[in-house]
Amino acid sequence: MAGAAQATEFQPSGNLGLTQTFYGNSGSYKTATAHPSLVFNYQFAPKWSIDIEWDRTWNLHSYNGGRKQQNNDFSQPDATLNYSYGTLGDSKVDWSSSLKIETQSNFNNNSQAYVMAQTVFDFSRYLPSNDYLKSTQFALAPMYVYGKNISGPSGKVHTAGLGLLTNWTLPANFSLTVNAYVFKDWYNGTFVISNNNTNYKNATYFMLSAWLEYSKILHQFNAKTSLAFNFSGGFDPYIMSNRRASWDPFLAGNDMNQWLSPTVMEGNYKRTYDLFATPQLSLTYNVNKNFSINAFVQVKYSNQVWGQTEKDWRFQPQGGFGLSYGF
Repeated sequence: MAGAAQATEFQPSGNLGLTQTFYGNSGSYKTATAHPSLVFNYQFAPKWSIDIEWDRTWNLHSYNGGRKQQNNDFSQPDATLNYSYGTLGDSKVDWSSSLKIETQSNFNNNSQAYVMAQTVFDFSRYLPSNDYLKSTQFALAPMYVYGKNISGPSGKVHTAGLGLLTNWTLPANFSLTVNAYVFKDWYNGTFVISNNNTNYKNATYFMLSAWLEYSKILHQFNAKTSLAFNFSGGFDPYIMSNRRASWDPFLAGNDMNQWLSPTVMEGNYKRTYDLFATPQLSLTYNVNKNFSINAFVQVKYSNQVWGQTEKDWRFQPQGGFGLSYGF
């Protein structure tokens, strides 16, 4: 009996990872940028975990403010505390909540801080599954976001929303993620959005993120080294709004599959979408059971302008390496 008790005893576990991505120019757009991403995940109690991530970009050449250029100096650290309640009563609904704190800095004396509270009710265990389609998430997620300027002119934004979060396992190593959101922003101060004629103190949004993912081992060189082909692509995101004004809602960036925004954002959120496709080759070497190294090359094909007149589709070469340590 003592041995059985030890076998089920909780053991904290975690992962520390670094991914360094280098971005080339996209057609005539000068977009060469470096993007390090440091991630730490730790399950420190049976129901509690924490995720810490720091994303950063810096330019690989100087920007002079001319046409078809974008300055990508940006820093975004965030921390998320997660709690799993288990099943809701006698049902098969899995219930969890999270609290996220994030700061965003453009290094121009204009930085924001956000707090996002979310609770998730996952009904996926009620859905039928077969060899062709299996739901790994089908959840309703009420959420609230508070944003505030922490440097520069003062301003605030409040966001209340509801998300439908879904993930599906498909045949032949494919998976599909489809997330839909309805939310409303209330603005104050520097967060007030505007077009050429009108300032708005609130806006309502519908947002859809949908991407298909694929992964397959192309060649297993030996027990430690393998070459894989990966793919992701889809809407990232599609947004409709009742306001004709340019604005990047916090929830849009929080749910994006691709971390960098489109190169040029000249449209508005009356109706706008970002489409992308990113095939990748990745070489992985497992140093031991805890530590692995990978190098990858990929190309992103996407529309470079947001708005109703989508054009200027471009290829952007990308590459980099990653380190991962599990404990």
